[in-house]
Amino acid sequence: MEVSGDLPSFPRVLGEGRTPVVFESFYGGIVGFKLEYLNPSGSFKDRGVSYSLQLARSLGYKCAVVDSSGNTAMSLAAFALRLGLEPIVVVPKTAGAPKVSLLRALGARVLMAESRVEASKMAVAWSGECFHVSHLASPIFLEGMKSLGLEIAEHYRSPTVIAPVSSGSLILGVYRGLKEAGAKPRLVAVQASEASPLARVLGVLASVGGDKSSLADALVIREPPRLEEIARAVMETGGGVVRVGDEAIRSALGELLSMGFIVEPSSAVVWAAFNALAGKLEDKDVVLILTGSGLKYSRELENIIGAPP
Repeated sequence: MEVSGDLPSFPRVLGEGRTPVVFESFYGGIVGFKLEYLNPSGSFKDRGVSYSLQLARSLGYKCAVVDSSGNTAMSLAAFALRLGLEPIVVVPKTAGAPKVSLLRALGARVLMAESRVEASKMAVAWSGECFHVSHLASPIFLEGMKSLGLEIAEHYRSPTVIAPVSSGSLILGVYRGLKEAGAKPRLVAVQASEASPLARVLGVLASVGGDKSSLADALVIREPPRLEEIARAVMETGGGVVRVGDEAIRSALGELLSMGFIVEPSSAVVWAAFNALAGKLEDKDVVLILTGSGLKYSRELENIIGAPP
């Protein structure tokens, strides 16, 4: 699904986007860490949510709905009231109590569903009344995500971009933004071992960390609606897929934290992928996208990586 015609431009609402890039030297080259976890609600989703909700307001909607218990839910709750919209979040009953508490503190109306599938159905049912922020498939959400690619193009003309992939909104937004800016990227899609549908249709550059990937709890979508489009973008750019499991995620997370990057476990997959590809990346312009804040996991990170001796 796409939209036709020119879409409007919108301003930043809470300072979303324009996230910093930190440059470090590894394996004889310079690596850029794009700190998306420094967005206002702690994830890259703020770009797509901000754009979606500003469009919703311009169309006369009074409320917005999403099915999520993670980063998209937090983002919608943070931005909706700011824009004069009622935030409605449908979460599966398995959602963690701290996350649900934060959503309510942010002013969201939280509806509980029996499962993630049921949550999706409930959100669709609400879409007749409220704007549905469908981050899995919406072209509106992708329009907001495109700004990330445009920002990367300010530093690079032919970058290798290593990004986590679940629904695909991140990597597709990056792809569209870079192409619009005239850049020629190579895309490396990093997926959790237990949810790596791209591995069925694209070349696997590396698999590290085993076949279990429960730590990558933000990378769980096994059949993303835009799978074919994601595969085409990665293939067109000469990229590929890296599959990452828990052992590599745990190690990569500890290393990123030691560098001062306070990220969630699902963000750490890009560092695991970069290390797995060391020596195989011929170009020097490499960008790793760190997607979500580890502050949401602050009580759990020590248990994941193990307490220091």
